[in-house]
Amino acid sequence: MAGGVEPGTPAVVIGQVDVAGAKTNEPACARDLLETLDLDGRTVTADALHTVKATAELIHARGGHFLFPVKENPRSLFDALNTLPWPRVPVAASRIDTSHGRITRRTIQVLPAPPDLPFPHVNQIWLIERYVTDAAGRNLSAAAQLGVASHTPEQARPAQIAAFNQGHWAIESLHWIRDTCYREDASQPGPYPQRTPCPGLHAQPGHQRPTPGRTLRHITEATRWASRNMTRPFTILGLAS
Repeated sequence: MAGGVEPGTPAVVIGQVDVAGAKTNEPACARDLLETLDLDGRTVTADALHTVKATAELIHARGGHFLFPVKENPRSLFDALNTLPWPRVPVAASRIDTSHGRITRRTIQVLPAPPDLPFPHVNQIWLIERYVTDAAGRNLSAAAQLGVASHTPEQARPAQIAAFNQGHWAIESLHWIRDTCYREDASQPGPYPQRTPCPGLHAQPGHQRPTPGRTLRHITEATRWASRNMTRPFTILGLAS
């Protein structure tokens, strides 16, 4: 779960809770965390596991907005969105990104929320399609995603909805760094939180502490720098100078 950010904005973990037991505990734990945050005027994004009515109600009650993807669970909500006449809906915005030898084209179509939609506080529904090709034009992948947003058209235009959706993966990329580089999923549970906010902090320009005449350019280098002196992690966190 993340606050809505523009694509390319570095992500920082500002809060976390331990999810004990089954994965089905995640939505309830996320709501406990949201209760501690100022949501007024903020946009909350999440993966489809958190597309539940109780979470939407909480965000709305605390003055925030939500933007959630919709998969086949809950089935009634997915069917309500999937049966709409998307082939007749014009593309409202598109974006092309080029990186890592790939060309990614994203499009978004938006409709007003039907009055009988089985989900609270939704004002707009959307369909985002993503097509990825290599530099030679060969198709690598194609994906489509349905979703709901509490914003009115005046509060978020289609391009901004698409940006919130894409920006959500800034926090998901931290999961990959933790699981792949830090191998946190392989660690054993203990009395302390297994996950750390440091990867996101390392990515922030203000927290990439320079060595004399040199700037730390990426997370790997910043991690090495921080691990060579026990006081440096406290400096990154702003707890020491």
